[in-house]
Amino acid sequence: MSLEILAQGESRLCRAFNKLPALAWTVDRELRFYSTLGTAFRDLGLTLEASVGATLSEFFGTDDERSAPISAHMRALAGETVYFEMQLGARFFRTYVEPLHAEDGEIEGALGVALDATAERRASVALRRSEEKLAMAQAAAHLGSWEHDLNADTVTWSNELFSLCGLKSSEILPTPELLWRFIHEEDGERVRTAFSTARADGEPFVVDARLRREDGTESWVELRGRFIFDREERPARVFGTMLDITARKRAEADLAHQAHYDPLTELPNRKLLNERLARALARAQRVGSRVAVLYVDLDRFKAINDTLGHAAGDAFLKVTAARIATVVRESETVARYGDDDFIVIAVDLEGADDAAHAAKALVEAFERPFEIEGRELYSSVSVGISLFPDDGRSAEQLIRAAHAAHTRAKSGGGNALHFYTSSTHDRAVERLGLETELRHAFERDEFRLHYQPIIGADDSIVAVEALVRWHHPTLGLVYPDRFISICEEIGLMVPLGQWILRAALAQAHLWRHSGVGPVRVAVNLSARQLLDAELTSTVRRALADTAVPAELLDLEITESAVMHDVEGARRAVMGVKELGVGFSLDDFGTGYSSLAYLKHFPVDALKIDRMFVRDLPGDREDAAIVSAVVALGHALGVRVVAEGVETAVQAALVRDLGCDQQQGYYYSKPLPPENLEPFLRQRLIGASRAAAAGD
Repeated sequence: MSLEILAQGESRLCRAFNKLPALAWTVDRELRFYSTLGTAFRDLGLTLEASVGATLSEFFGTDDERSAPISAHMRALAGETVYFEMQLGARFFRTYVEPLHAEDGEIEGALGVALDATAERRASVALRRSEEKLAMAQAAAHLGSWEHDLNADTVTWSNELFSLCGLKSSEILPTPELLWRFIHEEDGERVRTAFSTARADGEPFVVDARLRREDGTESWVELRGRFIFDREERPARVFGTMLDITARKRAEADLAHQAHYDPLTELPNRKLLNERLARALARAQRVGSRVAVLYVDLDRFKAINDTLGHAAGDAFLKVTAARIATVVRESETVARYGDDDFIVIAVDLEGADDAAHAAKALVEAFERPFEIEGRELYSSVSVGISLFPDDGRSAEQLIRAAHAAHTRAKSGGGNALHFYTSSTHDRAVERLGLETELRHAFERDEFRLHYQPIIGADDSIVAVEALVRWHHPTLGLVYPDRFISICEEIGLMVPLGQWILRAALAQAHLWRHSGVGPVRVAVNLSARQLLDAELTSTVRRALADTAVPAELLDLEITESAVMHDVEGARRAVMGVKELGVGFSLDDFGTGYSSLAYLKHFPVDALKIDRMFVRDLPGDREDAAIVSAVVALGHALGVRVVAEGVETAVQAALVRDLGCDQQQGYYYSKPLPPENLEPFLRQRLIGASRAAAAGD
């Protein structure tokens, strides 16, 4: 190749280089330019000729060896290749300097090449400023962003996302699982479902969730995102944002509260009342329970409002709401229905009696005064009651029925309750009246004992069963089936049982010392008495106070009473039997006691319930049951007593089946002691004479 061709090639290369936004130069060991190339020199206002011969210090206007250009060239003269960035005027250059070797290998200077990076630098600065503005905007909006490269499994978070989670970007490196660490555990499944659905169908997702920050505080966030798919339609990336919506959620909650609650009393309003009542009725329908709607109206509110003003009226409504809330159960709803009208939803009721109790508690709660602005104020209430499903099957029907019932309660002067259905009302009011009067029955000495004889195999009276009656001043003689269950509910069963025990023993003492002779008395024990820790001491004191021998007392307990607490009942019976008192298991066959329990239960007699006797002799199955109980009792070494014997045929049959004793109307109904005494004398005297004749 000729020198001419080489020269032409170099010329073309120089011309091409001069068109590039670049510089090229060489310096000698004195750091003096001895060749330059590139149009960038002219762009800087320099000529190539003016540059040749100048030193780096003259060119850059400094002789500081620590400056980047001079330092880089000195390092190149020492054998290094150096990269750095330099600024010339308003332009930025990415610069490369390396040693320049002579033919003998010695370093004779340095070669430098600089590419104009001004546009790139400006774009970088603009990008950085844009990112800073974005970060500021995200911080102001509480909006964080994130991206997950699924192929590289790398995650990036914006600074605001770190902040939303209570972290600092310098403290932790984001990972694919880091975000899930902060999602509330109750919301995690819902958020994962949103991600999975978006991945499957390719659509963006939006989901709200609670975020639990690093310090334990919680906030609400809105997560938005979407998946990006590659050419094979495989998910390649997922990116999204997280927006703090706590303020929005609070505002929504405030609006919901305002839409569902009365602003004065903070009680549920009509809208929420109807929703809760509808739910209560649906549940009652499923489980078979009863629901009551109690319409509560203040009797004197208008007078208070007109006399003391609206401020006092509002204060009175507030304390009224608070007092009603103290009476009802937590599971029940109290709502403000009108100006001075409130509604209570009573749930899980067994019947009208439960509703009457709830209404009575409301009426009684207003017997105490209210203190408003330093004054004591009184206002009774009128309560109307409707029952589901008796009086209606919808919320609207029940509220309308309760309102009608409240009108009737108010028409009588207020301070009353009234059921929508007259028959229900009469029964409930009667029961409430009985409750009140029962509490005074002890003070008025209104309880009486009647006695029914228990007959032995030879037709002699072997004992009498004491049965309580209530001598009501207006209702007359009230039988136990009308008041015993009430006594159990209101806590009078134990004191009533103690009264019966003492009264029966006092009568036994009287008979014993009045010529009748010793009469064994049987007294029924309730389940509460049986499990009373003081039972043994109560019986001991009663025997001592009446001077009646323990063998003249027989206590009767039912199977159902025993099954409440079998082991506790067994211990109670054992404790009392140590006194010498007898025990009978009453109503045998009607409960669910296990024969294994009976084997270890220290009773002296089994009393066959009247339900197995009343259809004799016509019912063969009843006869078989009686025969089986007799066999069982005799195998256990206890007496067997047939209850409910009402005819001579029944008396003969149960005797033939092996019953040791009988009791029923065939022999005598329960009688007052003065009416029974002649019968006792006759039977006991007759038996004594028969025994004497036998001797």
